[in-house]
Amino acid sequence: MASDLTEKVNAAIKKREQLLEEYNGTRKNLRKAQQDNDHLLDLLMKLCPDIDDGLWSSDDSIIDEGFGSDVDEGHGKLGYGEFGGTGDDDSVVASVDEMIAKRRSQKQIGGDVSPSLTKKRRRQGKRDDRRDPKPIEELPKDESGQIVLPASVGRGNEEVIIHNLGEVVWDRENYHTSRYIWPVGFKSVKIYPSMIDRNKKISYISEIIDGGDTPIFQVRPEDQPDKVFTATSSSGVWKLALDEIMSKGVGVKTHASGPQMYGLSNLAVTKAIQELPDAEKCSKYVMQQWISKDKSSAKSNNKRS
Repeated sequence: MASDLTEKVNAAIKKREQLLEEYNGTRKNLRKAQQDNDHLLDLLMKLCPDIDDGLWSSDDSIIDEGFGSDVDEGHGKLGYGEFGGTGDDDSVVASVDEMIAKRRSQKQIGGDVSPSLTKKRRRQGKRDDRRDPKPIEELPKDESGQIVLPASVGRGNEEVIIHNLGEVVWDRENYHTSRYIWPVGFKSVKIYPSMIDRNKKISYISEIIDGGDTPIFQVRPEDQPDKVFTATSSSGVWKLALDEIMSKGVGVKTHASGPQMYGLSNLAVTKAIQELPDAEKCSKYVMQQWISKDKSSAKSNNKRS
């Protein structure tokens, strides 16, 4: 009887050790997968810095720029076949490196990207046509119709407080894209974990400043006024901030949508910015149309002919 019990205990201990080994192996694989994912995103940002502000937002997918027609087609991830890999992590990373070199070469000689890479872009465009009127709740206004700031947009962890909408720079092409206008002087605040006290959340001030040919995106933590992160894109500057937070042992996402962290992707903010003086002169920007919640008719601020 005692020997049977001892045998069962030993079997249970052996099973526990086996499960623990499998658990540790799974954690190791997850960490490597996360590292590979971060590397791939970094490569894509370096390849196309002008579109990195849409990489992680819900309506701005990297698919729009033609990376990987296997995305969302039954796999829910980047298709290995699109990169010529065999499915293992190292070959995927290497294949992306090769793709980047090839695409850069194509840009230099004026070549076109393969039509297969743009197939998903066309489909995505049909799903999210910026000219389709969208329902919106506008930023608060006073009796004279002027926007009242600061104003809070978003809810919960997505909340951002807008302090200044800034001024549109229409005659320098890097200050807007087809989806966003980057107004100089724009300022917002987001609450996020502190870099020096992991148990505390503080305000991070996000700003857009005049950098000459290219806007400079700047993020400052309120508890470290001398620490300033700068980059040429909103996603890029927030990645620097997130990397710093993670280095202090705080668990946060490794990449984020810059427009979302700035509050620029909020439709109320989008509408307010495209109503600023000279916004209609931004040649690449596609004006959105709106449906006021208290009215049934669509409205647009597109003043172009």
